[in-house]
Amino acid sequence: MRLTLLALALAAVSFTFTAAGASSDEGYRAHDPQNCVTKRFRVADAHGRTVTKRVRICG
Repeated sequence: MRLTLLALALAAVSFTFTAAGASSDEGYRAHDPQNCVTKRFRVADAHGRTVTKRVRICG
């Protein structure tokens, strides 16, 4: 019985800390939207053919 209560208490404590960590705003960037620009570059490959490369620049 004691082991069951200890396991339940440990599960409740770990769930509390896990839920608190998930609600923190570290690394969450929805409030700070990024401005991204897609640029296209035309370059020649090793055989002389033109290849279009796209680069996404976010700032």
